[in-house]
Amino acid sequence: MRLTEWQDTGTGTSPRARSGPSAGYPRCLSLFAVMILAGIAGPVAAAESARSANAPKKVVVPFDFVSRFDGGRYGQMLSDSIWKKLEKLGDFVIPESMQDIRDLCETNHLRITPDTPLETVGRAVRNDFDAQIGIWGSIERAPGSEGETYDLAIRCVDFSGPQPRVIYEKTGVRTNSVSEVPHVYVHEMLEKLSGRTIPLPRTERVYATSAAAQQRWKTGPNLVAGGDFETAARGVPKGWEPRAGQLREPLGNLVQWVPEAANPQNHLIRFSFPQVVGDNEGVMYYSNEFPVEDGATYRFQCRWRSDGPAVKVFIKCYDETQTVYRGEARPLGLEAGDPAAGSRNVPGGRERRDVFRSQQNLYGPKNTWNTQTEDFVPKHPQYSPKWGRVMLYAYLGTGNVEFDDVIVKQVVPPASLNLAKDKRHSAATKVTLKEMEENVRRGQEARERVQKGKKTLGVKKE
Repeated sequence: MRLTEWQDTGTGTSPRARSGPSAGYPRCLSLFAVMILAGIAGPVAAAESARSANAPKKVVVPFDFVSRFDGGRYGQMLSDSIWKKLEKLGDFVIPESMQDIRDLCETNHLRITPDTPLETVGRAVRNDFDAQIGIWGSIERAPGSEGETYDLAIRCVDFSGPQPRVIYEKTGVRTNSVSEVPHVYVHEMLEKLSGRTIPLPRTERVYATSAAAQQRWKTGPNLVAGGDFETAARGVPKGWEPRAGQLREPLGNLVQWVPEAANPQNHLIRFSFPQVVGDNEGVMYYSNEFPVEDGATYRFQCRWRSDGPAVKVFIKCYDETQTVYRGEARPLGLEAGDPAAGSRNVPGGRERRDVFRSQQNLYGPKNTWNTQTEDFVPKHPQYSPKWGRVMLYAYLGTGNVEFDDVIVKQVVPPASLNLAKDKRHSAATKVTLKEMEENVRRGQEARERVQKGKKTLGVKKE
């Protein structure tokens, strides 16, 4: 009931109610009125909060970040990512697309950089975009670095008041990995902007920045044997499979173990494929398996370069499961009878199943060495990943892709090695398999009791 409706009833706030017993109401109603008022205080406060929540949303404009080292490509990618995150967040109004922002900036000759004065940015945000908040900055490859060490500047400022209000600002930040930019700094900025905690999507992994994690990354063992591709036998690098591609053909054609052209002392893996392959199945190449622990955090890193094709990396993790197939289960990635199968064959009745995979999309300038670094956590609600392997992958168009220095290290151990897992069918449900089995059992017992009751009634009627 609304407050105005309640007042009209004369039950405590009308002049008659406030005048006391002479109005013909018992004295206890005054106390009753106080209790009612206290009871509605919560709903009234909630209504005020709702009105505040329904206030017009502010308009946010994410400008393209500056990235001079690659002609602005990385900067645009970062801005596209921020625009998409703002869209998913839903707390603000944003332009229809990043292309609309770019078109208006070009039309009005706007170029926002970290050195642009706040007054200039404020005029652009308010007058050109009719907005209140601007986001801008730069990301540049650190001088002398051929890897993914970057210098980052990021600013988020509210220009809706008489004076600009800085919501978030980081300048002169040197990252250890490009993954830190979206998973640490952009995430922090969005939380400051929205004023609330934003859980990371399951597809995004927090880059482990603790001192212990960094130490493990520096000194821990590489789980990928032969990740540097320096040792090989008969053209097959140590720790990697002797076959590649969808047709599982021997190395030497689509995938080759070769010395680097500019540095013959260094060896690497090169993908070379025609367009008919790149535009269809692409090319893949697997490492041998290595042990992983359920719930631990691992860091993947590799160097790569491409003269055109798109590049991805998958880290696939496996558990051993029951199978109705009673023959000899095939080992990971190898055809039956392959001489590399060795002792990895598993006796009939059990096989290794792909239960987790980390998909990493690799971006970087063409014809130059780039470094990909990303954390992943192998886990599954029903199974426990125990083995992993790296799959290098390239597709789209024709050309050459090279990989080197593939590394997987555990940087954060699992929370508890003794914690029993309540197995579920998927991460989307909280109902465990044990609970489901119990529900099925109780349902069956209930049906049996009903059937038994029907039979008993039938006997009595006879």
